[in-house]
Amino acid sequence: MKVIGTVREIEWLKEAIQNSCDQCPYMESCSESAKQDDRLYGKVQHTCKDFLGKTIEFIIESDV
Repeated sequence: MKVIGTVREIEWLKEAIQNSCDQCPYMESCSESAKQDDRLYGKVQHTCKDFLGKTIEFIIESDV
């Protein structure tokens, strides 16, 4: 998936996605990543925003 938008739009989208896991297409893989972090480090090291940043290509366009 690619998302094209301004820095502000992309930050808003990341916040919106991380605050509503219901029906998120990445919920299963994100959850699995959190479980793996817990096994390896004893805690979850990557936030939802971190995970989405690796999973979705965010393309920043000009604010102008």
